[in-house]
Amino acid sequence: MTTLRITVTDVTDDQYGAVVQALRDAGLPPSQWSVRTQAEVAPSGPAMWLALALFATAVAMLLAWIWAGEWRWGATAVFPLLAGVISLGVSLSKGK
Repeated sequence: MTTLRITVTDVTDDQYGAVVQALRDAGLPPSQWSVRTQAEVAPSGPAMWLALALFATAVAMLLAWIWAGEWRWGATAVFPLLAGVISLGVSLSKGK
């Protein structure tokens, strides 16, 4: 059996109620459709994975600082952390 799945994206707040009502009036159960507003932004794409890798690198460097006792590891961890924040911002803007 084939199931129809409907996804409506980039709906404004004014349109949201009308779209949901139209889907309900069509007799579709809520398990077969989803409506996303423009306000929902999630990280996506290669920039998200780069951000995760940079955050993991920063955590590893902070753990190395704790384990080795060398302050240079902690100071150097700032750079991948900042790069991760920038990359996360880029992945959020691409998700719009």
